[in-house]
Amino acid sequence: MVDGDIFREVEEELRREQFAKHWDKYGTLILGAAVAIVLSVAGFKYWKHQQAEQAQTYGSRFMDALDLSSVGKKDLAELSFSQIAKEGPKGYAMLSNMREAALKASAGKLDEARQQYDELAKSSSVDPVFKDFSRIQAAMLRVDKADEAEMKTRLEGLANGTGSWRHSARELLGLSAFKAGNLKGAENHYNQIMGDRSAPVGIKQRAEMMLSMIVELWAEKQKNSIADAKSTTGTRNFKIPARSTGQKADGKSK
Repeated sequence: MVDGDIFREVEEELRREQFAKHWDKYGTLILGAAVAIVLSVAGFKYWKHQQAEQAQTYGSRFMDALDLSSVGKKDLAELSFSQIAKEGPKGYAMLSNMREAALKASAGKLDEARQQYDELAKSSSVDPVFKDFSRIQAAMLRVDKADEAEMKTRLEGLANGTGSWRHSARELLGLSAFKAGNLKGAENHYNQIMGDRSAPVGIKQRAEMMLSMIVELWAEKQKNSIADAKSTTGTRNFKIPARSTGQKADGKSK
């Protein structure tokens, strides 16, 4: 055996001894870490599998509820959506909550529907776009009864922002102002819509129609004001002729 082989054998022996010492000292920790990694990976895969199965289950239930609604079984659909909203994963729960509120509104349960939309609009777990949508829906259910101040509280932040629902907010504020007799305020809201290039065609068409009505009402008001002013002036200038002392009450001379 040559000297080089002897040195290699000695070196390998030393390495085996060092490895044995390290294993005796750290082997349990190394095995524990390895087991933990394997378990965490397995756990994550199991969780993903459970999530996929859950999504598939609630997706089927959501579609079944939609089918019930489409064939006129509104009460059963509302109950199904209510159950999914309470039990389902975040996405399906939110969508089911909105569908349930819409069914309540269509059934004439306006206060319940509005309350549900208001809760969705305040929920921290709802996506901002859907929160804004819920604010619009709640305001639509209140526009016939609410005064202009309430509608401003509900929608002014949306109307003055850059969100995708600003056009609907401006339209509802314009309608509220018009209903309250505030033609100038209504005109401002509708002009905002007309001046926004990204406003949907349908909303712009309705805004244009309302602006035409406002112009007609302004003209009618001005016409009535002029007529009232002339009437008042004519009454003020009209004098009853004095009756001569030589006339009787019937207008004949003595």
